[in-house]
Amino acid sequence: MNAMRRLMARASVLAMVALGVSACGPEYDRTEISAVKGEGTLGGTISTRRLDVPEGLVITAHIAVMNDDDEHMALEIRAKDPSVIEVRPVVNPHNYAFVGLKQGATEVQFVADGSVVLTIPATVTAQPELP
Repeated sequence: MNAMRRLMARASVLAMVALGVSACGPEYDRTEISAVKGEGTLGGTISTRRLDVPEGLVITAHIAVMNDDDEHMALEIRAKDPSVIEVRPVVNPHNYAFVGLKQGATEVQFVADGSVVLTIPATVTAQPELP
């Protein structure tokens, strides 16, 4: 009878492992930022490392987060301090606008499928002098 119990215990463990492996779905792989508008003209920039935008100006970008199956994930982008920088989705899917509201620093979080997958420092700089 002990042999039967051991066999049942092993079968249960194997079943749980198999269930755990099959329950794993696609996971976050990368963030892609492209089609940036407003970058460089007056000192603004955005990448997966940082966001800089002058006060009162806007930078737009196409941003997509991809899973390890190379599929788009649901994305929310938010500023930790929305009084410094405003983040808004724009007309087309995966396009976002970043508005420099007041000089200061904060962080911008990229949330994919409910989890923060990327956090970048964000700085709103003084508006440059006109030539």
